[in-house]
Amino acid sequence: MQMLSRYFTPFALVLILLAVHFGEPEGSTTKIAIGILFADVLTNWWIGKNQYRWVKWAGRFRQIQVWLNLIWAIPLFYLLYPYWGPMWLLFVLAPTAAALTTSRLETILCALSGAGAMIGIICYRQPLEGPFLGMVLSHAVFIVIFSLFVHSLAQTALRLRDAFGTNR
Repeated sequence: MQMLSRYFTPFALVLILLAVHFGEPEGSTTKIAIGILFADVLTNWWIGKNQYRWVKWAGRFRQIQVWLNLIWAIPLFYLLYPYWGPMWLLFVLAPTAAALTTSRLETILCALSGAGAMIGIICYRQPLEGPFLGMVLSHAVFIVIFSLFVHSLAQTALRLRDAFGTNR
């Protein structure tokens, strides 16, 4: 999970900061988004620092972190999507983390939850029709397919590790 935090957290930070800077949302929206971002980073840091303190709970901490990241993505997307189109990429991060750390079923559930939340928020904000509907659906399908692809890669790596062993 530390590897995920090393790459995904900076990506999310950059994505959100670019949305705030170039999207120029209203002042209150910016403050709320930065507050959510701060809470997200602080929570991820705490979980990363403490997940192995209680070894029996390490797996649960990873699951909690995955789902919390999806939960944090929902209000951030709701607030910033009207100002910055690439915000949908936030919904790729949690399912990808799930793909690397959880079961196939949980990966699918996380990916469908993220894709569904994205579609629901966009549908709430504006009508889905014509080419825009196609774009939104292609984003949703990408979230699910990419997560399943990463899960398959991770499972293949585990099978190879088990087949050849970690010792030389």
